[in-house]
Amino acid sequence: MKRPRLLSSCVIQSPAGATRQVLWAGVFTGKNTLNPVNTVVAIYDISPTGTKNKDPDFCYGFCAMPVYTPRPPLLVPLAPLAVVFKYSSMTSVLAVRHRSWIVLFIGTEDGQLIKLAVDKNYKAACSKVLYKSDDDCQVFPKMHLDPVDGRHVYMALRNQLMHVPVARCSEHTSLKECWSAQDPFCGWCDSESKSRCSFLDDCLQPSVWISIPEDSQQQSLVSYQVEKSSSGEEIKLTAMLHMSVNGTEHPNFSCNFPGNLCDRSSPAPVFPQCYCLFSSSKLHTQGLNVNLKIRVGKASLSEMLMLTNCSDITGPPTSALCSQCMTAGCSWMNEACSWNRSVNSGSLQVGYVHSAPLVL
Repeated sequence: MKRPRLLSSCVIQSPAGATRQVLWAGVFTGKNTLNPVNTVVAIYDISPTGTKNKDPDFCYGFCAMPVYTPRPPLLVPLAPLAVVFKYSSMTSVLAVRHRSWIVLFIGTEDGQLIKLAVDKNYKAACSKVLYKSDDDCQVFPKMHLDPVDGRHVYMALRNQLMHVPVARCSEHTSLKECWSAQDPFCGWCDSESKSRCSFLDDCLQPSVWISIPEDSQQQSLVSYQVEKSSSGEEIKLTAMLHMSVNGTEHPNFSCNFPGNLCDRSSPAPVFPQCYCLFSSSKLHTQGLNVNLKIRVGKASLSEMLMLTNCSDITGPPTSALCSQCMTAGCSWMNEACSWNRSVNSGSLQVGYVHSAPLVL
């Protein structure tokens, strides 16, 4: 076992108008050098904690004495906020802020440039290789973001200086592909002429730019939950879109549930949520498949929701049964599966939200 060694680091600038939090990212060797995954990227909070005034009139504790004797600063070990990435032989790191996300660009010993998006909870998305050297040349420890357009990374390999794009949004040809890339730089530009996946700056008004949420990662573009009224006669189905929309506060938004499923008393859709109230008698023993069609701007989505009667999920209280219950959008309490309940059909409780596969 060897002590971890710092290989590369960078300061993560705070967004404009934010608190004075200063974050720092570093690439370290792992303790076990025999492990193939022998390097890690960690994020630290190095925000200033304030300095003590050495004037005796404004000093507390040990320095409030007739004769002030300076003492060396106390060194406190700093624990990382998170270890966000583990990989083989990383050599360099560059971090940039993009909206609420931190985007890390990581160089490796065999000439790869890897991009990693990290949300505000320091949860990393899937990594993506932006560039791979033909002759496995090591990426130098220092990389720079292009100061002109902010869309390219300068990286050095032996006797080469590469100018690599931070994203290739145009590769994604549908809203689903653009969203599924989980790239903070890319969003679906819903324009009058031609909709496409693009950078925000390339999506001109009055176009709407649809991107991944700014707060945290989501596994699915659409999720849903079910809830039964206190009388047991009515079920409330709520579907939610997990996205951010730039260009308008109120995008054109509509939801269509099949046939005569929903009662006329169902609340109107309010972006990003759709609502459907229906009689519990419509939920058969074998379940109910609901084909939901959603429209945001000019983009259309189709989602198949598979509803289950929560009371029918029974058996020994195993982890498998709990998982089945939660996956069905039900409530797991007291080692049994039951419905989420509301006082009346118009109130929505916060409960488990089930993610369903997206169909376009």
